Amino acid sequence: MKAYQNLFSTGLILVTLSGPLICNAQQRLTLDDCVQIGLANNISIKKVNNNFLIAEANEKQSKLEYLPRVSASSNYNISHGLTNDPTTFEPVTATTKSSTPSLNMDFNIFNGMRTRNFARKSTMVRQAADFDAAQTRDDIELAITASYLLVISDRENIKVAQERLDLLSNQLNRAERRVEAGVANMEQVFNLRSQIANEKLNKVTLENQYKSDRLSLLQTLLLDPSLDYRIEDVSLLSRSIDTTIPEYQELLKSVLAYSPGLKSAGLGIEASKLDLAMAKADRLPSLNMRAAYGSTFSSNNQDGYLDQLNLNEQKFLGLALNIPIFDRNRIKNNVHVSNINISNTELDYEQVRIDLVNSMQQAYLDLVAAHSTYEAARENLSALEQSFKFAESRYNSGNTDFYSYLESLNNKNRAEIDLINSRYSFLFRQRILEIYQGL
Repeated sequence: MKAYQNLFSTGLILVTLSGPLICNAQQRLTLDDCVQIGLANNISIKKVNNNFLIAEANEKQSKLEYLPRVSASSNYNISHGLTNDPTTFEPVTATTKSSTPSLNMDFNIFNGMRTRNFARKSTMVRQAADFDAAQTRDDIELAITASYLLVISDRENIKVAQERLDLLSNQLNRAERRVEAGVANMEQVFNLRSQIANEKLNKVTLENQYKSDRLSLLQTLLLDPSLDYRIEDVSLLSRSIDTTIPEYQELLKSVLAYSPGLKSAGLGIEASKLDLAMAKADRLPSLNMRAAYGSTFSSNNQDGYLDQLNLNEQKFLGLALNIPIFDRNRIKNNVHVSNINISNTELDYEQVRIDLVNSMQQAYLDLVAAHSTYEAARENLSALEQSFKFAESRYNSGNTDFYSYLESLNNKNRAEIDLINSRYSFLFRQRILEIYQGL
């Protein structure tokens, strides 16, 4: 079962995490770690896994319905006064102790294939529960991936802000030295100090956003946010981002072939058709066989208990034929309702397919747009880096004013942040389509 393929590896991850935490050591979490921990801890996953176990148990039980039902019974009675002796069937006036042990068997010979159809339906329900679990896992992986990449993106933005702050601090030191040397005035120093204060505020804002997104990720994973976790750089960054985007029709075909939700909905249609077959089976006669073996003991008889059981043994074998004639329209109504349920499951399937195609179309469009944005952001950064080098050189030589230099720096930093965000956006859109394909 796919729901338990990663059970062993998940257990190892959790053991690895729980041991060192006792020493408050920093724990490193990769994207794969987060996905595995999220799948292991998520309550929705646990519920769908329990639903699968229920469906699996019902499937096993449905196959046992082919077997006969066997039961044993016994009783012990005490009667005072006039009663019929259970062994002689004659009236006696006495204190009579009696017992009638028996072994019984009931076996269905024919019931309109209801047992077979019920077993087939139970198998489909179990398969659908497995697909539902897979779909839930995919949805959770998407949510965790989005949250993880957001944390990484926040950290990259903080890094850009720190680099910007370091650059301005160096410029401030240079400006202060020039003032001390008497070759510059305090205007540049005041401007740089003001800009550095503004950049510190911007960095604090970014750090707060990072803390908030990190908290959201750890809460999604049901981990204690007070412990020291290090979110590792995502391995997706090592992949080439300039790959050719596959054709839409190829992707759509692959997505429709994999989709667990669509497969579950398809099994829902087949299961509803079996419900209809079982409803129609109630129109047919049913044939059952019953066998029994028993005996009788009475204290009025002088023979011992075991001797009486041997002497009074009874054997029974019978067939029972039941032919439905009039059931107050119950069977007809059940057939009618079953036909409506088939229509509903077909509509459910169509709705799942429409939603999947719509999501696929949007995801593909987002991927194409993200790729275009990334290419534009990369070209923009390349141009602005050259522009900034030129502006920095002119500013250092005193050939341009501080505001022109600052504007060039701002443009370069915005371009760096735009490139970071567009890169993570593209990688996330790419991962969405991979998950849709079961990759």
